[in-house]
Amino acid sequence: MSSARGRERILKVAEDLFVEKGFAGASMHEIAERAGIAKSLIYHHFPSKKALWHEIVRGYHERSGVLEKLYETISADDPAAIVQLVTGRNGFFEFFRKHPRLVRLFTWLDLDPEAEIDYPEEHLRLKVLERIREMQVEGLIRSDVEAGIIPVIFLALMLHWFSARRFLAPWMAGGSSGKSLDERFITGAMDIVMKGLAFDGKI
Repeated sequence: MSSARGRERILKVAEDLFVEKGFAGASMHEIAERAGIAKSLIYHHFPSKKALWHEIVRGYHERSGVLEKLYETISADDPAAIVQLVTGRNGFFEFFRKHPRLVRLFTWLDLDPEAEIDYPEEHLRLKVLERIREMQVEGLIRSDVEAGIIPVIFLALMLHWFSARRFLAPWMAGGSSGKSLDERFITGAMDIVMKGLAFDGKI
């Protein structure tokens, strides 16, 4: 088996096990055993289990182009572009909808006390937060809201919806907009986030 094929085999098997058992539940020994390779070969390609997990997630990002869209959006001076970044055809909501295995990888992290994994990686997180603070100073978005809460709200809305949709869906039974359940959720959620819930400041 070539080095490139071996690396891809490791990534495929590791993803299957992370989805099935979570980060803590999938051991490097089991990954090697299921892949039919020596454990030392995994460490030849990836210095740690955490690095292996990040490479799996990075692969989703690269194949979808979603991070390029993120960089493009945070560089623009248009708050409306943030809505498109979340709800648009190439936005994060569609990205998570198309990749339920990735959502499962993230969902497992909340159940894994051993999984000390940063997402997104620090350099990207700092870049996004820096741009949010710039937009606050420029008066493009509210400055009285903690910068870190803004991406957390968007990510929490999307990830929790896709991890708990079956449980939450009955609350939205009987909708007649003609849109899919996913479309109805993200449209309504973003409308509330961007415009608020109360009329004329009554709350």
